[in-house]
Amino acid sequence: MHHLLRTTCVAAGMLGATVGMAVAQPASDRNPFDGFYVGGMVGYDSFHLDNASDLPDFDEENGGFITGLGSDGIAAGAVLGVNMPLSDLFIVGIEGTGRWSDASGNTSVSDNTSETSIEQGNRWSWGVMGRVGMRVSDGMMIYGSGGWGQTRFNTRFINTPAGGSPTTVFDDGVTRDAWRVGGGAEIALGGGWTGRLDYTYSNYGNYDVEINPTNALVVKPEAHQVSVGVSHYF
Repeated sequence: MHHLLRTTCVAAGMLGATVGMAVAQPASDRNPFDGFYVGGMVGYDSFHLDNASDLPDFDEENGGFITGLGSDGIAAGAVLGVNMPLSDLFIVGIEGTGRWSDASGNTSVSDNTSETSIEQGNRWSWGVMGRVGMRVSDGMMIYGSGGWGQTRFNTRFINTPAGGSPTTVFDDGVTRDAWRVGGGAEIALGGGWTGRLDYTYSNYGNYDVEINPTNALVVKPEAHQVSVGVSHYF
């Protein structure tokens, strides 16, 4: 969580710097948030992978249950979208996103005979979000968003017997759908360019990772993503 707060503060500082640039831009008759746009974003991903797992073969000492697995990391991606003004004040739009993340995390359990490491990570995400924005000045818009997304999750089990070598006993992935909500602020920088600060929450429901016929990892992913980015309107 402290990583997420630190990233949010940095992102807010970057957005604050762009506010000054936006204020310095001369007023224009053209709505700076109207039309097709493409852009790029960088940020931080924090995935909470709460689970109530039944793993008797791997964690007999603790009754076969493991909790508290999560993954965190840096992310980068691209956006493609279009906005349409409803009035001088309100804007609606739709946006597609693609995102790569190095988010990963691990936990381990042990007994008198072996130690088991569980690694969980996610790499690619994509989705479609609708946006509703309100212009709070000539050069600034705040917006809310909601839609659908998909993420590829990977899980690996590595078992190390006492006095032995590590052995990968499971390595597989699953692609999960999620509903997403979020919001942010976008600021005109001039010349068709805008900067933004964005937050997105995603919920993927529950899924089972079947390690073998007697062991299953029950995962409940939720994601918090904070990003800063720039876009160019055409």
